[in-house]
Amino acid sequence: MLKKKAVLDEAPAAPALTPDLIAKIRKEDMKQAVVERFSGATAATSPAATKARKRSPYWQPADQEC
Repeated sequence: MLKKKAVLDEAPAAPALTPDLIAKIRKEDMKQAVVERFSGATAATSPAATKARKRSPYWQPADQEC
């Protein structure tokens, strides 16, 4: 069931890994990680986001439970 007219593509799927390429990729990855870390932290800890949420009427501070 082999086809006689099939053409094989022998081009490499990815560029060859060199120390320079690995260093460049690692540097870009670290920059992206820093951006994601700090952009997510500012959105999650904004005071407007915490004030908009109502607490349960049954909520009590931990100091009053003891």
